[in-house]
Amino acid sequence: MKKHFLAGTIFLAAIFSSCVLQKPSEDSKQSRTVTVSGTGTVGVQADIATINMAVVTSNRSVVEASRLNAEAVAKVRADLIEAGHSADSIVTDGYTINQDVSYRNGLPIRGDYRVSNSMHIVVRNISNIGNAIDIAVNAGANEFSSIDFSVNDMEGALREARTQAVKQAYEAANLMAKTAGAELGQIVSIAEERNGGFRSVMNNSAKMAMDLAAGESTMVSPGKQIVSVTVSCVYEIQ
Repeated sequence: MKKHFLAGTIFLAAIFSSCVLQKPSEDSKQSRTVTVSGTGTVGVQADIATINMAVVTSNRSVVEASRLNAEAVAKVRADLIEAGHSADSIVTDGYTINQDVSYRNGLPIRGDYRVSNSMHIVVRNISNIGNAIDIAVNAGANEFSSIDFSVNDMEGALREARTQAVKQAYEAANLMAKTAGAELGQIVSIAEERNGGFRSVMNNSAKMAMDLAAGESTMVSPGKQIVSVTVSCVYEIQ
C-alpha cells in the first residue's frame, strides 16, 4: 500500500513540474501589430518624345520599289538632320519587302512589291515634335504608329512619391492605434509597389497629310506621366 501511495505522489509531482516548465516567458508573447498602406502620386511633365514612323513604297518591280524607298528614307534623314535633329536620334527599327497577293478562282495573282522601312526619332525638345513630324511627312514618311513620351530623370519624382506614400501609411497607422487606445511603436516591415506611365498619342497618317496640304502644322500635346508608389507597412502597437 505504501508503495502505491509513493508511486502516485511521484507521478503528481512530475505533472506539476511539467506544467511549471511550460509556462510561457515574456519574450515568447506574440507582439501586436497593425498593417496599413499608403499611396503617393506625382505628375511629371514629359521631356522626351519618340516618334515611330515608316517610309512605305510600292512598285511592280522589287528593284524599283527598293530604290524609291531608299531615296525617300535618305531624304527624311537628311531633312531632319538639316533641321537640327542629331543623326544618332534617327534609328532604323525594321526593313521588310513583301509582294501583294490576291486570289481569283482560287489562283494567286501577284501584285506590286511593297517595301517598308520603319524608324523612330527621339526628340528631346518637346516643342519640336510637330516640326519633326511635318518634316518627315514632307520628305516621304507616310506611316505613323505612335508617339511615346518619357522623362529623362525620374528619380526626383520617385523620391517624392515614396515620401508621400510612407507619410500616408504612418498617419493611418497612428490614427488607428490611438483610436484603439494604444500607442504606435516601431515599424516592422515595409514593401513597395510602383506603377504609372505615359499614354501614347496615336496619329492618323491621312489626317497629317491633309493638315500639311492645308498648310497647318501638326499639333501634339504630351501631357504628364503619373508616377504612383504604394507602400505596405507593418507597425508595432503598444
